[in-house]
Amino acid sequence: MYDLIAKPLQFFYELWPNYAGAISLLTLSIMILLLPLTLKGTRSMLAMQKLQPEMRKIQTKYKDDRQKLNEEMMLFYKENNINPVSGCLPLLLQMPVFIVLYRTLFELLNRQSFGFDMGAAAVRGANGVNSGVWEKFGFFTPKHLDPTSKMYIDLASTREAISFGLNLAESASKALQSGIGHALPYILLVLAVTATSYIQQKQVSGRNPQAQVNPQQQMLMKIMPLFFAFISFTLPSGIVVYFLVSNLFRVAQQAFITRTMYRDDDGIVSTTGRANDKSSTGSDKGEKPKGFFAQLKEIEPPNPGKAKREVQESKAKRASEESEDKPKAKANTGGQGAAPSRSAPSSANRSKSKKKRK
Repeated sequence: MYDLIAKPLQFFYELWPNYAGAISLLTLSIMILLLPLTLKGTRSMLAMQKLQPEMRKIQTKYKDDRQKLNEEMMLFYKENNINPVSGCLPLLLQMPVFIVLYRTLFELLNRQSFGFDMGAAAVRGANGVNSGVWEKFGFFTPKHLDPTSKMYIDLASTREAISFGLNLAESASKALQSGIGHALPYILLVLAVTATSYIQQKQVSGRNPQAQVNPQQQMLMKIMPLFFAFISFTLPSGIVVYFLVSNLFRVAQQAFITRTMYRDDDGIVSTTGRANDKSSTGSDKGEKPKGFFAQLKEIEPPNPGKAKREVQESKAKRASEESEDKPKAKANTGGQGAAPSRSAPSSANRSKSKKKRK
């Protein structure tokens, strides 16, 4: 696995015999190769976000039946061409690559142990060779590189990996021991890593400013750039160059994703789902099923006045239907077979009845 990283690094050093340049080219190459996985994971994540309302409906409908819920969710994923784990799968695949890359770069600046150098010097002193001087004291012995490669030969003959005036084997914390003037370029490199980390966080949070972010997540987003700053302050500058180049690439990558995927319309992230409810898609009428966002556009905003009128019309219609079911009374109440009148007697009839009783 280390050879997959070391060989391209040696190749890039042949093209550009500069330690920082070779590290930058290697980092960019790996980021470009992993870009399709990142874009695929982002598309899947956005599709999941867009279909969250429909997923909540299914979860609410079958909340008491776990087995039915799982069946409906799997059917929903299948109909919408969604893989629920595809959003995190690219990240899981990238982690081993970045770990191997980090270890490869770290082992570039490996040195022989102090005891080995002292032993070699002692043997030379005892034999009288070169007055006991061990000329390779403190030289690099890079691992995972081909001993015949130009990069190995150059590192194995020096104590400092100088690139653009910086010793990539030295950290900012160690350089600070030699004075602020000497440590200033290393500190600026660390600050650049911190700034690009904050820019990435702003890009992600700025896509949906109205969304409510979890307080713990907000705190984590603020702490992570500071954590990278602390780590970069203590690591060799060669590793910090890798951090900076990868951060710059991610800033450009996030800008591309924001411009091409995060839009009001379906855009690139379109789904081919067909809702299970035929009444909502019109499939029972022979129509082409509508997409989720097309259905959302047809939904009218709540109208209390309209809702009140609809309730009143419904009640009136129900009362009319009930009255039609009852037998109709005959218009002429004086005819044969007419039902006896139950209307209250008039005032004239009441007076006549009183006179007869007298």
